[in-house]
Amino acid sequence: MDLVTGRPLRQAWWDSLPAPARDRLLERAGQIIEWWAEEDASARGRSYAVVLGERGLALAEPRINTEHKPVYKISCLVLDPSSFRHVTVDHRPPPAASPLSPAGASAPPEIGLDDEAKGVLGNLPQKVQELLQAPFLAGQKILTRSFHYEGHDHHLDMFGIVLAGPRDVTAAVGSKKVPVGHTDATAHWALTCYRASVTQRIGL
Repeated sequence: MDLVTGRPLRQAWWDSLPAPARDRLLERAGQIIEWWAEEDASARGRSYAVVLGERGLALAEPRINTEHKPVYKISCLVLDPSSFRHVTVDHRPPPAASPLSPAGASAPPEIGLDDEAKGVLGNLPQKVQELLQAPFLAGQKILTRSFHYEGHDHHLDMFGIVLAGPRDVTAAVGSKKVPVGHTDATAHWALTCYRASVTQRIGL
């Protein structure tokens, strides 16, 4: 995972969203579990935002309307609050570990992710990879994926990834540290993994 320095962080991109778009995201998501915002790859200078909450996974994507004015598309996967499950993963390998890949895991199975997402997923502890991918191994299509991280090479103080399909949403949020004497291959992760059932699709 590469860190880009000298770029605005998630708060700055969030603040650049129009207030009505922010309000709609928060309304759709409910009580927030994690969120991030960053520059949209297809619309330089404009934000893309993700809010995962107990009522939904809400997304804001920059668009141009029929009058050629910038607008935001707000989409959401409505979640069943009673279906939420979460598992805490405290991954602390010793410095002498010799894993197959950075987090001690083999290559992620093929579930329809692009190479960038596969690379991020492959850095995570094996248990986290398994929890994130579980609903999609039987062929459930991934409708959208997103991830974000902030910090330094030796310490990500914010990490989040979400995989979303028509029936399930999975996510992992938390932090990563590379203690003295360790490398990325033996980094320590403190993550909470979530899974919830989708009850309605709005705009996705």
